[in-house]
Amino acid sequence: MTVYTLRVELAPNPPMFEPGEDEEVWCDIEVDETHTLEELHEAIFEAFNRWDAHMYEFMTYDEEGMATRRYVMPQSYDGEPSWPPMEPEEIEQAIAQVGATDASAEAKERFRNLRSDPPEEGNAADTTIADLDPADLNWLYYQFDFGDGWEHIIEIEDSREGSLDDPRVCEKHGPIPPQYPDLDD
Repeated sequence: MTVYTLRVELAPNPPMFEPGEDEEVWCDIEVDETHTLEELHEAIFEAFNRWDAHMYEFMTYDEEGMATRRYVMPQSYDGEPSWPPMEPEEIEQAIAQVGATDASAEAKERFRNLRSDPPEEGNAADTTIADLDPADLNWLYYQFDFGDGWEHIIEIEDSREGSLDDPRVCEKHGPIPPQYPDLDD
Protein backbone atom coordinates (compact mmCIF):
# COMPACT_ATOMS: atom_id res chain seq x y z
CA MET A 1 0.00 0.00 0.00
CA THR A 2 1.18 3.54 -0.76
CA VAL A 3 0.73 6.76 1.23
CA TYR A 4 0.87 10.00 -0.78
CA THR A 5 1.62 13.47 0.53
CA LEU A 6 -0.52 15.86 -1.48
CA ARG A 7 0.21 19.58 -1.61
CA VAL A 8 -3.14 21.37 -1.79
CA GLU A 9 -2.42 24.94 -2.83
CA LEU A 10 -5.07 27.62 -2.74
CA ALA A 11 -5.24 29.37 -6.10
CA PRO A 12 -5.35 33.18 -6.00
CA ASN A 13 -9.11 33.04 -6.57
CA PRO A 14 -11.27 34.38 -5.11
CA PRO A 15 -9.43 37.54 -4.09
CA MET A 16 -11.28 37.69 -0.77
CA PHE A 17 -8.19 38.08 1.34
CA GLU A 18 -4.84 39.76 1.15
CA PRO A 19 -2.02 37.49 2.21
CA GLY A 20 1.49 38.89 2.29
CA GLU A 21 2.97 39.79 -1.07
CA ASP A 22 3.49 36.64 -3.16
CA GLU A 23 2.56 34.52 -0.13
CA GLU A 24 1.51 30.98 -0.93
CA VAL A 25 -1.25 29.27 1.01
CA TRP A 26 -1.15 25.49 1.06
CA CYS A 27 -1.72 22.43 3.18
CA ASP A 28 0.01 19.06 2.90
CA ILE A 29 -2.37 16.17 3.36
CA GLU A 30 -1.44 12.51 3.58
CA VAL A 31 -3.78 9.97 2.00
CA ASP A 32 -3.32 6.36 1.12
CA GLU A 33 -4.36 4.76 -2.13
CA THR A 34 -7.63 3.42 -0.63
CA HIS A 35 -8.97 6.84 0.39
CA THR A 36 -11.66 8.32 -1.81
CA LEU A 37 -11.87 11.78 -3.32
CA GLU A 38 -14.77 12.42 -0.96
CA GLU A 39 -12.44 11.69 2.00
CA LEU A 40 -9.82 13.98 0.45
CA HIS A 41 -12.48 16.70 0.14
CA GLU A 42 -13.31 16.30 3.84
CA ALA A 43 -9.63 16.61 4.76
CA ILE A 44 -9.26 19.75 2.61
CA PHE A 45 -12.44 21.16 4.16
CA GLU A 46 -10.92 20.69 7.63
CA ALA A 47 -7.41 21.85 6.64
CA PHE A 48 -8.70 25.16 5.26
CA ASN A 49 -10.95 25.77 8.30
CA ARG A 50 -14.18 25.64 6.32
CA TRP A 51 -17.44 25.27 8.17
CA ASP A 52 -20.26 25.83 5.67
CA ALA A 53 -20.73 22.93 3.22
CA HIS A 54 -21.00 23.66 -0.51
CA MET A 55 -20.70 21.79 -3.78
CA TYR A 56 -17.28 20.61 -4.92
CA GLU A 57 -15.58 18.79 -7.77
CA PHE A 58 -12.18 17.47 -8.81
CA MET A 59 -10.68 17.45 -12.30
CA THR A 60 -7.66 15.41 -13.39
CA TYR A 61 -5.01 16.87 -15.69
CA ASP A 62 -2.28 15.17 -17.68
CA GLU A 63 1.35 16.18 -18.23
CA GLU A 64 0.36 18.57 -21.01
CA GLY A 65 -2.17 20.40 -18.83
CA MET A 66 -5.15 18.78 -20.50
CA ALA A 67 -8.27 18.05 -18.45
CA THR A 68 -8.91 14.32 -18.62
CA ARG A 69 -11.93 13.68 -16.37
CA ARG A 70 -14.22 15.34 -13.85
CA TYR A 71 -15.21 13.84 -10.47
CA VAL A 72 -18.25 15.27 -8.70
CA MET A 73 -19.64 15.06 -5.18
CA PRO A 74 -21.97 12.07 -4.65
CA GLN A 75 -25.11 14.23 -4.40
CA SER A 76 -24.40 15.64 -7.90
CA TYR A 77 -23.36 12.41 -9.59
CA ASP A 78 -25.61 11.23 -12.40
CA GLY A 79 -23.17 9.52 -14.78
CA GLU A 80 -23.24 12.29 -17.35
CA PRO A 81 -20.22 13.17 -19.51
CA SER A 82 -17.46 15.07 -17.71
CA TRP A 83 -18.23 18.10 -19.90
CA PRO A 84 -20.53 18.83 -22.84
CA PRO A 85 -19.29 17.31 -26.13
CA MET A 86 -17.98 19.82 -28.66
CA GLU A 87 -18.43 19.91 -32.41
CA PRO A 88 -15.28 19.70 -34.58
CA GLU A 89 -15.37 23.43 -35.41
CA GLU A 90 -15.62 24.33 -31.70
CA ILE A 91 -12.68 22.05 -30.92
CA GLU A 92 -10.46 23.65 -33.56
CA GLN A 93 -11.47 27.10 -32.33
CA ALA A 94 -10.58 26.08 -28.75
CA ILE A 95 -7.16 24.84 -29.88
CA ALA A 96 -6.51 28.17 -31.60
CA GLN A 97 -7.84 30.26 -28.68
CA VAL A 98 -5.59 28.68 -26.08
CA GLY A 99 -2.55 28.97 -28.30
CA ALA A 100 -2.11 25.21 -28.58
CA THR A 101 -1.59 25.26 -32.33
CA ASP A 102 2.07 24.35 -31.74
CA ALA A 103 1.20 21.40 -29.46
CA SER A 104 2.20 17.95 -30.64
CA ALA A 105 -0.07 16.16 -33.10
CA GLU A 106 -0.70 13.48 -30.46
CA ALA A 107 -1.74 16.07 -27.86
CA LYS A 108 -4.12 17.77 -30.28
CA GLU A 109 -5.65 14.44 -31.28
CA ARG A 110 -6.12 13.47 -27.61
CA PHE A 111 -7.75 16.88 -26.99
CA ARG A 112 -10.06 16.36 -29.98
CA ASN A 113 -11.06 12.92 -28.70
CA LEU A 114 -11.63 14.10 -25.12
CA ARG A 115 -13.75 17.04 -26.27
CA SER A 116 -15.82 15.22 -28.88
CA ASP A 117 -16.39 12.10 -26.75
CA PRO A 118 -15.89 13.10 -23.09
CA PRO A 119 -15.41 10.41 -20.45
CA GLU A 120 -18.21 9.79 -17.97
CA GLU A 121 -17.89 11.92 -14.86
CA GLY A 122 -16.70 10.07 -11.76
CA ASN A 123 -18.34 9.88 -8.36
CA ALA A 124 -16.01 11.29 -5.67
CA ALA A 125 -17.40 8.83 -3.12
CA ASP A 126 -16.51 5.82 -5.30
CA THR A 127 -13.17 7.02 -6.70
CA THR A 128 -10.03 6.13 -4.76
CA ILE A 129 -6.63 7.73 -5.04
CA ALA A 130 -5.41 4.51 -6.69
CA ASP A 131 -8.17 4.86 -9.32
CA LEU A 132 -6.56 8.14 -10.41
CA ASP A 133 -3.36 6.26 -11.35
CA PRO A 134 -1.04 8.55 -9.37
CA ALA A 135 2.02 7.53 -11.42
CA ASP A 136 0.44 9.14 -14.50
CA LEU A 137 -1.40 11.98 -12.76
CA ASN A 138 0.19 15.35 -13.36
CA TRP A 139 -2.06 17.39 -11.10
CA LEU A 140 -5.57 17.58 -9.76
CA TYR A 141 -7.85 20.61 -9.70
CA TYR A 142 -10.31 20.97 -6.82
CA GLN A 143 -13.04 23.60 -6.61
CA PHE A 144 -15.14 24.19 -3.54
CA ASP A 145 -18.19 26.48 -3.40
CA PHE A 146 -19.02 27.26 -7.01
CA GLY A 147 -20.46 30.65 -6.04
CA ASP A 148 -17.31 31.93 -4.33
CA GLY A 149 -15.06 29.69 -6.41
CA TRP A 150 -12.38 28.48 -4.01
CA GLU A 151 -9.90 26.89 -6.43
CA HIS A 152 -7.04 24.58 -5.47
CA ILE A 153 -4.22 22.85 -7.33
CA ILE A 154 -3.20 19.47 -5.92
CA GLU A 155 0.14 17.84 -6.68
CA ILE A 156 1.86 14.76 -5.29
CA GLU A 157 4.82 15.88 -3.17
CA ASP A 158 5.98 12.50 -1.92
CA SER A 159 5.03 8.85 -1.56
CA ARG A 160 6.02 6.06 0.77
CA GLU A 161 4.95 2.57 1.74
CA GLY A 162 2.31 2.43 4.45
CA SER A 163 -1.36 2.93 5.17
CA LEU A 164 -3.53 5.36 7.12
CA ASP A 165 -6.91 4.99 8.80
CA ASP A 166 -7.98 8.44 7.61
CA PRO A 167 -6.40 11.26 5.59
CA ARG A 168 -4.44 13.63 7.79
CA VAL A 169 -3.18 17.18 7.54
CA CYS A 170 0.56 17.15 8.18
CA GLU A 171 1.58 20.75 7.43
CA LYS A 172 0.08 24.17 6.69
CA HIS A 173 1.72 27.21 5.16
CA GLY A 174 0.52 30.79 4.82
CA PRO A 175 -2.50 32.61 6.20
CA ILE A 176 -5.62 30.48 5.74
CA PRO A 177 -8.32 32.94 4.67
CA PRO A 178 -11.77 32.79 6.25
CA GLN A 179 -14.42 30.99 4.22
CA TYR A 180 -16.34 34.27 3.99
CA PRO A 181 -14.88 37.77 4.26
CA ASP A 182 -15.74 39.75 7.35
CA LEU A 183 -18.37 42.10 5.99
CA ASP A 184 -17.77 44.57 8.85
CA ASP A 185 -14.23 45.39 7.60
